[in-house]
Amino acid sequence: MLKFTRREFTRLGLAAPLAAVASSLPLAQLLAQGLGSELRVATWGGSWRDSIDTNVCKGLKDQGLKIEYTLGNPEDNLAKLIAATRQGAIPFDVMEGFPYITGPMSEGGLINELDYDKMPNAKAAPDWVRGKYEVVSVVTQDGVVYNTEKFKEAGIAPPTTYKDLANPKLKGKVAFPDIGNAQHWNAIVGMAYESGGGESNLSGAVSMVNEISPAYFFSASTDLATRFGSGDIWAAAWHAGWAARLRRSNVPVSVGYTPFGEKRGALWPVPCYIVAKTTNLAGAEAFVNQLMSPEVQFTHGKATGSVPVDGKARTELAADPLSAELLMLSDRQMQNCYQIDWSKLDIKAWQSTWARDIKR
Repeated sequence: MLKFTRREFTRLGLAAPLAAVASSLPLAQLLAQGLGSELRVATWGGSWRDSIDTNVCKGLKDQGLKIEYTLGNPEDNLAKLIAATRQGAIPFDVMEGFPYITGPMSEGGLINELDYDKMPNAKAAPDWVRGKYEVVSVVTQDGVVYNTEKFKEAGIAPPTTYKDLANPKLKGKVAFPDIGNAQHWNAIVGMAYESGGGESNLSGAVSMVNEISPAYFFSASTDLATRFGSGDIWAAAWHAGWAARLRRSNVPVSVGYTPFGEKRGALWPVPCYIVAKTTNLAGAEAFVNQLMSPEVQFTHGKATGSVPVDGKARTELAADPLSAELLMLSDRQMQNCYQIDWSKLDIKAWQSTWARDIKR
């Protein structure tokens, strides 16, 4: 498990862009509903934030709750949280995160133990998504996203492994997730498996990344989406949700799910936390309850290309032709997707290896 020291925490970035949505109900009415006057949500920007605002927070805003957003990836938002708490402040009430920061956050007293009795939709979710300090709202599914038209024009077969990205015809056209991007970890572990290793032996991933020689190491998926749209990038280790979003914008992409031993494709869980000492616990619990409702699971999943953990929502999503084409939605397919065993992965060692041995 990754451990953060106080010094490592303080070295993380501290910028905090905000966006606010106005409330229309009197403060007295909001307080009577028990939700407080505002809720502060830390999440990603772009289309993900838009979906959270439209699909998850609509019911809360309809009750008059003011929603304020802190935008950034989870490591950036964690840095903001640490910096604020050291000054005696709480910058937000709920936060979406990464699987590998859950342990350090709980050990550091930064997030609350969850009371599922206050969140019945989460209480009804599958056992594997309900943790002591986090609930997994959705998952993304990782593989290789590729431009079908460019591949066909160049006579390149659809990718079935990460090694296929080393095809000489793709020289200068491949992007790879940098270490700060969530998709980095499944891609690296997948490459290690293709090389005969795994979480405890990532050495094969180094030679494979260097053989591919990516034209672009991306940190922001929004920027990569623009490069796919322009045709500058033809393929990337990425998640299928972005393929769905690009297809809805008429970019001709598809997904090749890669092998992880006997499994195919990899899940990336998206955990949600309630911040310790939140000033609006009731509002935070209401947010999580909304996030886990079958209706929101479906609308949020369709908007972002993420996969609901709720079975009914996945069944409904499977009726959408594009989602059914690009995502693995059945229970059998979900069970056959790989999930990283973080207890076997030395994150700090890999960070050093990545900085030292990857050629750019």
